[in-house]
Amino acid sequence: MTVIATAGHVDHGKSTFVNFLTKQETDRLPEEKERGLTINLGYTYFTYENKTYSIVDVPGHKDYFKNTVSGFSNADVIFFIIDSTENWSEQSEEHFQALVALKKRNFLFIYTKTDLLKDEIDKKILLTKIKSFQDINYEILEFNKVESKRKDFSKVIHEFIESCNFVTKNPSMWVDRAFTIDGTGKVITGTASKSFDYKNIIFNLYNQKLQIKEIQNRDAINQENNETKRIAISLKKTNDSFPKRGDLLTNKEIVFTNMLFIKLNSEYNDYLFSKGTSRIFFGTDNANIQKINFIKIGENTYVNLTISKAVPLPEFENVIIQNIDKNQIVGGEFLFFLSDIQNQKLNKKIKNSKGIKNLLDIFNTLNVKYFEGNTKFTRINDEYVNDSILNEIYEILENDFSEINKAGVERYFNDKYQIKVEIIKEILTNYEDIKISNNQLLKINNDQDILISEYKKIYNLLGDGLDVNTIDIKSFDRKYLKDLFLINKIYRVNSKLIISDVHLEKLISIVKKLPKNFSVTDFKEASNLSRKYSIPYLELLDKLKITTKIDKSGIRKIT
Repeated sequence: MTVIATAGHVDHGKSTFVNFLTKQETDRLPEEKERGLTINLGYTYFTYENKTYSIVDVPGHKDYFKNTVSGFSNADVIFFIIDSTENWSEQSEEHFQALVALKKRNFLFIYTKTDLLKDEIDKKILLTKIKSFQDINYEILEFNKVESKRKDFSKVIHEFIESCNFVTKNPSMWVDRAFTIDGTGKVITGTASKSFDYKNIIFNLYNQKLQIKEIQNRDAINQENNETKRIAISLKKTNDSFPKRGDLLTNKEIVFTNMLFIKLNSEYNDYLFSKGTSRIFFGTDNANIQKINFIKIGENTYVNLTISKAVPLPEFENVIIQNIDKNQIVGGEFLFFLSDIQNQKLNKKIKNSKGIKNLLDIFNTLNVKYFEGNTKFTRINDEYVNDSILNEIYEILENDFSEINKAGVERYFNDKYQIKVEIIKEILTNYEDIKISNNQLLKINNDQDILISEYKKIYNLLGDGLDVNTIDIKSFDRKYLKDLFLINKIYRVNSKLIISDVHLEKLISIVKKLPKNFSVTDFKEASNLSRKYSIPYLELLDKLKITTKIDKSGIRKIT
């Protein structure tokens, strides 16, 4: 099940669009109906081709921002609603900044009330916002109650979601509702992450295993299923305590405090948060910030926070820090908790004249034993990988990696270890015979000397320039050709055109010097290549995700 959240300014038509799509009202409170605005989160769903899509309808009014962020927290896709007659508004901006801070990347921007608009929709502001975040996956749709067809919209939404890539989170479920039903008892609802195990649910506020009567889901519950789910859990009376909204359910106990160490998504200046009331949002909960220290390490910014209450957080949970008075928002990623002693040590280190030069300084200051008991970490690029996990990966690589290829390299390591594929690529530099190709691990068995010799022959035939010569690859041994393709030493541009990795680097160097958004003509002029070469080369760069085509005219952006 894919979970969708609405977003957008108050009165821009979020609930109206949801009602159109689902034929259900999400505003159920008497005050909501009286005032004609969403106050609390509303929940509904629709189906298309036997797929169920859950919708969380959020408030658009600034007074209910806490509820809004709660609705965003576990959403896979965003319905971003914009009134075409009013365009981008105050809460449009606030919601967009919050969503970007939470690393939401799949957006359906929907312009409403288009039947009331005399002129064309002004999309300049939206497109400018999108361009500032290159990794956003989006489509822009138009809606009005008079002409729009429910079936058509359902199809477009379904097709968009089918094309999305979703990031797998740690096994967890944030509770967003808790209530009592006569004859049933205590019930809680929330969005469970893909890897969440229903058989072993820990209520982390008290580190107790929940006694469950029944689990309900709009799709049939499949313990092996790997999809995000909206679920309702009926609890037995035998539980010592019961979760409420904002509480976290996981599959393992978490030792936590009110002192957090967070990596910000971008560099930030501490003066923006030096005055006024600041708050941190996480999952379906939030807390006041009592103290905040900014730590600059190279291009990265970290914060050491003391908040108003102790909270459990899964590793790498996305959070929002907001200066309420200035309405300043910054996103971040939770790394670890601090004990009181560790907090004192870190603050002392920060104030020290020498300060903190790198992340390793922090590890040393806090004593590495804090991280996963006696576990140690190895630095790979700018990341730190748990040594026990690293040893496990080495064992898999040296023995059998068939399970990896079943899932695909990126998904396997992301789902199981929350490790990015770039880290795996760096680890593979220790192996001459294992490479990644098309999201698969492949073992190279050919003689390296012969492989190098064949590569040199091909390169010499192609020539140094980008207007490469056409060569007959059938004249080369197929097994060596295959390996050269696998290890990315040569690339097939089209049926008649082959280039080497050296040529590819030249192409990349050219596009990096072009404007952020560039045309085919821009590329031709910069490369001095004819259309015969320019078009196929750009299509290859698109395929390798170095560039992305953003419109039908051939305008591209550097990924």
